[in-house]
Order: sequence, then C-alpha cells, then structure tokens
Amino acid sequence: MKKLVSALVSRIFLLVITLIATIFFSYVVYQLQILPTRYFIPMVVILLLICILLYIAQRDSENSHILRVTLMKIINIALAIALAFASLTAMKGSSFLSSITGASTQKIEMNVAVLKSSSTYQSLEDLTGCDFGGNVQDSVNVNKTEAMIEDEIGDISVTTYSSYTKLVEALENFEVPAIIIKAVDIDSLDDIDSSFSDKINIIATFTITIASVSANSANVTQEAFNIFICGTDKTGSIDTFGLSDVNMIVTVNPTTKQILLTSIPRDYYLEIIGMDNVYGYDKLTHSAKGGISCTMETIENLLDIEFNYYAKFNFTSFLNVIDALGGTITIDVPKYDVVGNDEGYFTTKIGSYTIYPGENTFDADEALAFVRERKSFVDGDSVRGQNQMLMLKAIIKKICSTSLITNMDQIFESLADSFETNMSDREVKALINMQLDDGASWDIQTYHLTGYDIRTLELATVGNVSSVNPNGLYVTEPSEESIALAISYIEAVMNDEIIKLDDEDEEEETETYTDSTNTEE
Repeated sequence: MKKLVSALVSRIFLLVITLIATIFFSYVVYQLQILPTRYFIPMVVILLLICILLYIAQRDSENSHILRVTLMKIINIALAIALAFASLTAMKGSSFLSSITGASTQKIEMNVAVLKSSSTYQSLEDLTGCDFGGNVQDSVNVNKTEAMIEDEIGDISVTTYSSYTKLVEALENFEVPAIIIKAVDIDSLDDIDSSFSDKINIIATFTITIASVSANSANVTQEAFNIFICGTDKTGSIDTFGLSDVNMIVTVNPTTKQILLTSIPRDYYLEIIGMDNVYGYDKLTHSAKGGISCTMETIENLLDIEFNYYAKFNFTSFLNVIDALGGTITIDVPKYDVVGNDEGYFTTKIGSYTIYPGENTFDADEALAFVRERKSFVDGDSVRGQNQMLMLKAIIKKICSTSLITNMDQIFESLADSFETNMSDREVKALINMQLDDGASWDIQTYHLTGYDIRTLELATVGNVSSVNPNGLYVTEPSEESIALAISYIEAVMNDEIIKLDDEDEEEETETYTDSTNTEE
C-alpha cells in the first residue's frame, strides 16, 4: 500500500498527470475557438513551464526541505485537478453554445378545443366520429393535425370556416363540438374576447415541426449585420410559435464598435408579409402566427432592410442571465409620465416593486417586473418597449465586460433553455474571440419607433377576410416620420457612420386619439 501511495505522489507520475491535463485543457480551449491565438499560445507555454518547474521543485535532495517538497506536490495535484475541472467546464460551455445556435426548426402547437360547458367531450376519444372545425386560412396545419387525430381515434371530418371569428361562432353555436386551432391563435383571440380562453378546454395538443429561417450569413467580425430579436413570454420549448412582446432590430457594426437597438411596438398596425404573399393588416405581434419568418419579412418590408440572423428568447427566463452576471443589473430609469402622480415613480404589477426615476439596481425578479410593466405609464406599451431596450442594453454592456471570461459557463447555462438563434456557433465564437482580442468598448444607441394609439373595429384583414372586434381594440398606427428616422439610423450604422441619438430622437412623443366610431373596450 505504501509503495502504491509513493508511486502515485512521485514527481514523475505527477508530471505525467499534469502534462496530460495541460494537453487536454489546451485541446478543449483550441476546439472552443474563443481564445485569440495571441493569448492561446502564451497560455500553453506558461502551463508547460509550470509543469516543468513543479517537477524540478520536487527533487528530493539533501538540501531540499520535506515541507517544501510536500507543498510542491500539493500544488502539482491541485493544478492537475484545476485543469481537469476547467476542461470539463469549457466542454460544458461549448455544449451550451451548440444548443442555442444553428436553429433549424420551429414547432407549431395545434390544439383540439371544446367548450367547457360541454360535459360530453372530456377527451379526444369522446370525439370519435364527430365533425371538427378548422380555419381555411390555416388549412395546411389543420390537415396535418387531422391526420394525427385520425391515427388515434380513426376517421374524422373537418368543416373549414373562412375566419377565426366564424370558427369560434361555430363552436359556441354548437355547429361543431370541437375545433382545431393553433395555440398562438388562442392567444390572439383573447385580444378580441378576453374570456375566450376561459370558455374552452384543451383536450389534446399535437406538435408540427417545420423548417426555421435560414441565416443570411455575414462576416460578423468585419462587416455590419442585422439581427431580429423576438421576445416572448410563452412557456415551454423556445422553438415553439408564440406571440412576440419584443420586436427589435439589433444593427451591429464590428468596425465602428457601435450597436443600434431599434424597437418596434408590438401593437404596430402593419401590412403583414409572409410566405411571399400579402396577408393583410394586423398587429405586428400577430404576425408570429405565421412563424418568425412572417414577422421578419413584415419588418424588412416596413424598414427596407435585410436581416442576417434572428435571435429568439423567452424574456422571463432570459433574465436568469442576470444571476450569471453577478445577480444584479443597474438601469438609469427615465422620468416617465405615469398614472397617478407627477413625480415619475410607479409600482409594478408583478411583485409590487416601487421604482423611482434615476439609477436603480435590480435583481432578476425586480428586473422582470420592470420590463413587464406597462399599466403604470400614460404611454403604456411604448414605455414598456423602451424599458426592455434599456434592460437589453445594460445586459449587453455587462456581457461585453471582463465578466465574459469568468462567467462564460454560467452565461451559456442561463441561456440554454430560453434563447435560440440561427447564427452558427462558429459565428458566435468569432464574435467572442474578437471581443477578447481587442477588449473594445461598444457604443450602444437606442431608438424606439412611435405611432398613434387608435381603436379599430376591424382588427385584421388577413387573407382579405376581416376579423371584427365588436368592442374595438387598441392598435398603434405607425408614424411615417418615426419610420423614416429609423431607416436613416440603421443605414448610417450599416455604412460605418457613427450616430449619436439625443433624448429628443430617442423619445419622440406619441400622440393618442380615439376613433369615435368605436365603443369602449
């Protein structure tokens, strides 16, 4: 036993183990491709020198002190363990990076819904032989769902209706006992009838997988590019369709080290473009019903730009990154026009946090409450969009700081279940490598598109079939002046120009009026 212990702590054995750990760690870091060559080579050389010096320092001679030799052996063992742990951590980080990049598919959740008031239909089997309802505008997904239903309960028939309004009426009038409807469409129908979700039971859910948007790759370290940021609070898998609360263009210029964040209100009333067809007018957030490609094409048409990539995140879980960045984030909160006081402070609906104008340090829970708040503000969702940009700006700045190296693993882990992008891991690694190499500070500018709050009875004209909201619904009519400014700012950043937006540019006043032909909501 003593011979075995002696062999395990011999300087030859420790040298071999440490060299193996050093070589393995160097290989993992090389494969990760985020450490610039000018740092990587010195790191390897220094580690090898340390191995040799520790080997020499453990020589057992007449002049060597047993405590010094023992200490060197302990340091040697600790180094080998540290290198092994660092290798596993780097591999884990690389795995997380692979999991959030290169997105190639999207999932559509299709629900079978029945009325809660019906006690006859409690499961899919109860609908055997029954007639289902579907929307003709979503016939492809309805047909795929029909086939999956028939695999479980046998042949069924499906009656298609020209709009979701008529489909819902058919269900409520007992023309059909069940309807086939996308989960995301249920979210949008709640805009028309806030009690719709309470009237139905979802008795079955089927998942359809389709191709996602291909990246329009750029040389991300040498040329400017645009990323579409889609933020949702939908639970479940991040690759599932969901209405977007955050719609933002991130214009990145790696040459000038400038980033422009351009936010678009979720309720912008726009011509919805998708699948090379004009779908009609609707809220921007509802374009997500056609997939992220539909939203991207709509925004490209609006601002005459071309997206290179998209990034989709769940804002609720995305804020877990704050914990990975030290647990807090600091935001300079502007003095907004708030409901109920002239001093600019407000209390959030989530968590009941009171927030005052000026510098605020938030933990993750407080940050979530801050970016979700809109009822407190006179300008409502417009201010919420500005606050979301402030939060993303603060997170980007903190990620680009020195904390990137020390917290990389934690950052990747916090994003794993809440973030996806069609950028490749190679492109993301290239950006990280560039940041570590030059250590440059990034200038982040923000701009928020504005408009005019109106009520409309005709919520959507998708497929030339109007969806009528009998109570009227708030939408935001775009400001042409605001759109023109956004186009000019994006073009300037793309063309290597440096822009500086003052408060007047960033916070153009939003006008509000009510369409007198509409009733109260």
